[in-house]
Amino acid sequence: MQDDARQHVFWMMRFIDPELFPNDLIADYFQSVAPIGYQTIYRGAIALGINPFIFNKILPVFIASITTIYCFALALEIIPIPGTAFICTLVFNQNIWMKDDIASATPRAIAYVVLLAFLYYLSRNSLLPCFAIIFIAGLFYPHSVFLCSGLLIIRLIKWKKGFYLSQNYQDYRFCLLGLGIALLVMLPYAVTKSEFAPIISVSQAKQLPEFLPEGRSEFFYNSLDQYLFIGRRSGIFPTYPLIPLTLIIGLFLPIIINFQSNFL
Repeated sequence: MQDDARQHVFWMMRFIDPELFPNDLIADYFQSVAPIGYQTIYRGAIALGINPFIFNKILPVFIASITTIYCFALALEIIPIPGTAFICTLVFNQNIWMKDDIASATPRAIAYVVLLAFLYYLSRNSLLPCFAIIFIAGLFYPHSVFLCSGLLIIRLIKWKKGFYLSQNYQDYRFCLLGLGIALLVMLPYAVTKSEFAPIISVSQAKQLPEFLPEGRSEFFYNSLDQYLFIGRRSGIFPTYPLIPLTLIIGLFLPIIINFQSNFL
């Protein structure tokens, strides 16, 4: 099993035998942080007689398939050329299967499909589907709700010989309603008190080599620019932006957009 899956799935055997892992703080902790949607889908599989460890190996196929469909559809919305959409989807699939996110079938596996689906419906100005995706994101991977909210705000910024704020009332209505849905879906996480205290404080983490440069979970760096932009866990940009190398194809996007007729 993938490393993260071993942490996030083992305790679900309690759904089969509630007496398992008595007084086990690790099992209790991972059960307490599991989003309700993530728990529900595994509960459903167990109700059908599927062992959670087996289901963990099956689920990535369905997640990847739905992600692929939305990736292809979004690519067609950006550039209506089927060949381009196919290459985009092919490279994207190569990328996701070189990482552990979807393969883990843990809550973060839903991030790709949530973001692509949200971008697809946002590009089509589909109000209700966008709100539904925000709600689903909150149930399965709450972190992605912040991504969707950020995209709604960024959408208000337009470009035409310079940046300016949208003059369309519907854009602001769309944004405010979406942010309202995001607030409602995140509210239970904000008001619910965990029986576990914060795992580690900032001052404690700064004393541990695991969080310092060259550590297993390096987060703190000597320079601010490295912390903000290229940190492995703290940075905005990926540490290895061209792995796999086929991602370099994305640099040709401006050319294809400006000369679409030449590729038809």
